[in-house]
Amino acid sequence: MKINTARFGEIDIADEKIITFREGIPSFEDCRSFALITAEETEPFLWLQSLDMPEIALALVNPFRLFSGYAPRVPEAALADIELESDEDVLLLTVAVIPARPQSMTTNLVSPVLINARRNLGRQVILEGGDYLVRQPIFEAVRAILSGGEGVPLENGGAADAGTH
Repeated sequence: MKINTARFGEIDIADEKIITFREGIPSFEDCRSFALITAEETEPFLWLQSLDMPEIALALVNPFRLFSGYAPRVPEAALADIELESDEDVLLLTVAVIPARPQSMTTNLVSPVLINARRNLGRQVILEGGDYLVRQPIFEAVRAILSGGEGVPLENGGAADAGTH
């Protein structure tokens, strides 16, 4: 399938790479078909490109790579929704916000995106009962990774880094 995207221009997505979000994604409920795109020049970010609305591409990041200590408790129902049979098949990513001032970039540790890589099913979930932030600062962690190092510790579930949950 060829699609003309706002961010990547024309791209060709193999049918077996299309990820279905049966309920869409919050704020993009009409978008059900996506592709996960990696681009070396935007490392460590990946892109969840909508195939229904080519102008929509969400920046995603692997929170485990950014933060040691991130240990979300994903509800069993969410894993069942993506028909997960093995933990090895799940890809857990978080949505990043990359503003004009990179020092202000954040990721949402409260609402990770789950993808069953074997079945190509996805869902964004809202975690309950945690101390994670919706706007967790990530600049220092990204800088550490780009410098060839590892991410940074996530202390107190990140709650000490910002004032909102």
